[in-house]
Amino acid sequence: MNCRSTLVMTVLLAVAAGCSPKAVQQDGTPAPADAARLIEHKVAAGETLALIADNYYGDPARAGQVAADNGVSDPRRLAVGAVLRLRFTDAEWAAARLRAAALEPYNQGVELMAAGRLAEAEDRFRLALATAPDLVSARYNLALVLVQRGQAEEALAILEDLTALRPEAQDLRFARGHALFAAGRFADATVQFRQVLAQDPAHRRAAFSLARALEEDGATAAAVAAWERYLVIDPDSSWADQARSRLRKLQDAG
Repeated sequence: MNCRSTLVMTVLLAVAAGCSPKAVQQDGTPAPADAARLIEHKVAAGETLALIADNYYGDPARAGQVAADNGVSDPRRLAVGAVLRLRFTDAEWAAARLRAAALEPYNQGVELMAAGRLAEAEDRFRLALATAPDLVSARYNLALVLVQRGQAEEALAILEDLTALRPEAQDLRFARGHALFAAGRFADATVQFRQVLAQDPAHRRAAFSLARALEEDGATAAAVAAWERYLVIDPDSSWADQARSRLRKLQDAG
């Protein structure tokens, strides 16, 4: 998700339900019943099919359907600016239209968040959720804003719900660990960071954050080991320089 906060969704078309004429195919025969239930989505930088499916269907597992419907042979390589046609059944259409409408204030919130205008971003994310309460991207980014605004406990309530809903989502679990760290619950934060690393041992942010949480929790020996493991993952970046500095201080203090 790099976090979902970097992503911008653009709704190009939402066909009105109920009053539109029946769709027909090129040979004049009636089109399938769901043919008029279409939303076109322009792919933005950093987006994945799973995220797009999550935002419109409320289910990232529908990414395969989106790929098949649009002839996407390699889901890992979405062309920025490509337009995807998303189809919905009658039963899905009302919820899809709400999510599509909610993406407008959500996109505004993403831009405001990137500009550091956190109070305005929070308002936009809350407006998106007033329209589509199940929009995971908006809930996630609202939690990130709340942490930055010093409201870690409210952010935790959101992230606890989201990690229960999507236990396999690394970004959600990492964000929960970050919120726990911000709330001063360092031991609980280490649990979340360890779970991320169990899924992805090379997760640099989780490895760094685990070492920091252990250090803040007073677990010196475990923090030393965590910093050493971090430097195996990342020996060269500016983060690695910080890791070496912290590791030396702990070793000298010991």
